Amino acid sequence: MTQIPYKRGLVRMLDVYGSTNVEDKMQADVMICSNVLVPSHSERRDVPRKGCLPSFGKTLILDLKKTEEELFAAIHKNARYKINRAMKRDSIYHKSYTNPSDNLLERFIAFFDTFSKNKKIPKANMGRLKELRAQGAILLSFVEDEQEQILCSHVHVVNGRCCSLLHSASARFDNRDIRNVIGRANRYLHWMDICEAKSMGVDWYDFGGLFVDSKSAEEEHINRFKKEFGGQEVDVDKRIYPNSIIGKMVVFLFWVKMRKRPEFLRGKAKWQQRYSISDT
Repeated sequence: MTQIPYKRGLVRMLDVYGSTNVEDKMQADVMICSNVLVPSHSERRDVPRKGCLPSFGKTLILDLKKTEEELFAAIHKNARYKINRAMKRDSIYHKSYTNPSDNLLERFIAFFDTFSKNKKIPKANMGRLKELRAQGAILLSFVEDEQEQILCSHVHVVNGRCCSLLHSASARFDNRDIRNVIGRANRYLHWMDICEAKSMGVDWYDFGGLFVDSKSAEEEHINRFKKEFGGQEVDVDKRIYPNSIIGKMVVFLFWVKMRKRPEFLRGKAKWQQRYSISDT
């Protein structure tokens, strides 16, 4: 289990990876616990306590106990071709870091924030990344062109047996003229991340989630992209807990925004409970 404290504005956050069985009173306003339920998972999972916002999502995982040859052979042939072309014919270069400097983290954040603005998703959080680094739980990777311009980048959380994708960004909004190159670079980057995680002795590579019920062409495209790498679908038990008055307000806002998303509907059904706003 890995615990990552950080702040979003004035809100004290705590991310817990690898377990949902944690104490009620942690030093945070909001506690977000997530656990990828890999095969042979043995942790006893308690019913979420009152006030929790539960979800039950899905993700795609690869078994890194297999050989690199077996993992590569399981990738769809079209994706294998693109990875091989990226490695042998495209003038691009891979770099990865398990103890990135502040400058590298700042470089990633600047790149990701441009991407997130176009995607309308939350920005990366420097405090969170620094805490991951402090605990030896980060894998930061880039693919760059000959001018050292970033084409795509990933941040993973390395938690015991599992390496999970946290952030993924590409330059496709900034450089539309080389979208095909960027597409190949992103597949190549995933493959290199898989190999790096395997070399670190991690058992499972986690693609960071699948859309449970894709509602748009883009969501379906993202699911198809990840499934090109083979692997197997598993569930993700995720719970958001308020631990203070501020936390209850934040979790209420989460509920307003997310209550109709498929993974939260699955979570509600899974634990056979009624989620009442008055309980938060």
